Amino acid sequence: MAHWFHRNPLKASIVLSFDLGIQATTPLARKICNETRDARAALMQLLPDPGNEVTTIQNATEKYLSLLEGFLVAPQGSSQASAPPPQLEAAPEGEMSMEEEGAMSEPGGGFDGESKLRHAFRIKWSNTLISKLVEQNDLVFEKISILYNVALWYTKHAAKLAGSKQEVEEDEAKEVHRALRTAAGIFKHIEESLVPQLKEEGVAISDLDTRILSAYTLQCTAEAQEVTLARAIELEHSASLISALANETARLFQKARDSLKSIEDPAVTKWSLYFNLKFAFYLSYAHCYNCKVLLNKEKCGEAIRSVKESDTFYEKCKIVCEEYAKAKGPGTIAKPEQHLFFRRFGPEVKRTLEKVERENSFIFYQKIPEEVPELELKATYGLASPQEYAPTGLNQNWTPQIYDGFHMSANSAPAQTQNAEDEFPYVNLFNNFLEFFGFSKDESVTPIKEKDIKPTDKDPKNNSGCIVS
Repeated sequence: MAHWFHRNPLKASIVLSFDLGIQATTPLARKICNETRDARAALMQLLPDPGNEVTTIQNATEKYLSLLEGFLVAPQGSSQASAPPPQLEAAPEGEMSMEEEGAMSEPGGGFDGESKLRHAFRIKWSNTLISKLVEQNDLVFEKISILYNVALWYTKHAAKLAGSKQEVEEDEAKEVHRALRTAAGIFKHIEESLVPQLKEEGVAISDLDTRILSAYTLQCTAEAQEVTLARAIELEHSASLISALANETARLFQKARDSLKSIEDPAVTKWSLYFNLKFAFYLSYAHCYNCKVLLNKEKCGEAIRSVKESDTFYEKCKIVCEEYAKAKGPGTIAKPEQHLFFRRFGPEVKRTLEKVERENSFIFYQKIPEEVPELELKATYGLASPQEYAPTGLNQNWTPQIYDGFHMSANSAPAQTQNAEDEFPYVNLFNNFLEFFGFSKDESVTPIKEKDIKPTDKDPKNNSGCIVS
């Protein structure tokens, strides 16, 4: 059985050593730099495997980010703090901002302003969609990129759980749902709380683009809702609830697609087509089940019009699936048309149409309207939402004494490995030569080799045919 979900690749980066040389003047200062380097390396080694346990990823992420926090905010009571960290909005007089309130309430939290170490390193990361690298002298950018990868890991973990077995247990379906909501919450946190803190302008059409971040948030939320919808279908809930959930799911995929519309780059084409095929599929589902609702109300003419609309969107979905398969772009390719859930639904639409047309010709004799009956816009329950992200506090190893052991001058250059052209002027000429002939000089970042998400080759044995029900 092929993949049901589309997954973009993890971000890759240069090795970040956290080596500040003589600017780390005490053994404890150098020690915490080494701890941060090792925590980062440990997390980066875990992320390529979606089969790792959630607790393993959570612990590794918390350890690294809590250590990284000392490079972003100065520990409370330190003597060499910089200006306060940037705020999303100015807090009313006499009240704490959201960032201050969060930091003061977390274990090890509390700061005296922006850390003098925040801009001490040159950070370089790849993007999930385009080949161009992004570089910034800002460890907030490092935090964003790490959280990006953690969120992507959760999506890949969910895809592995959902597709690697013939039968997904109820607890596993709940973990899939939870993982997707967690990923959505992380992407939302990056977009709303972290990207506004960056001081350097981002590269156009990069992972820092709010349109791309919004698409990720909506995708994860929509896929979490797919789990809810599949469960409702499997447990044979009311047709009205299933129709409303399918409609809501379709609209989320539509919003994700629309968030990419203004990006004129072929790198997003395949991803956008994935959103489009899921939108068409679930809208077809919504109209088919709305037909059943209308038939129960003895509105047979409207029921026929509704199921015909369902058939139209199902056929459209099959066309988009073909376009998606042919489109070029990054990521694990989804093949929903090969899934039993998809294959069963087409004949169900045909049977439903035959049934309502037969009943109308024998019993109701109702006129078929030209306008499509409206779908219920809001489900009564079962809607998914991003899980709110709880920021990691300052590691308890960060003390004012350790922080004061770093002596940064106003003219300190980023301590991370400098570009070769800065050290050897002739390299710049060579890079210009490469770029002229279409080669990129950004060869220092090696793409991450991820472990395959191998889907099972067996169809599920449940009633719906859905892998996550």
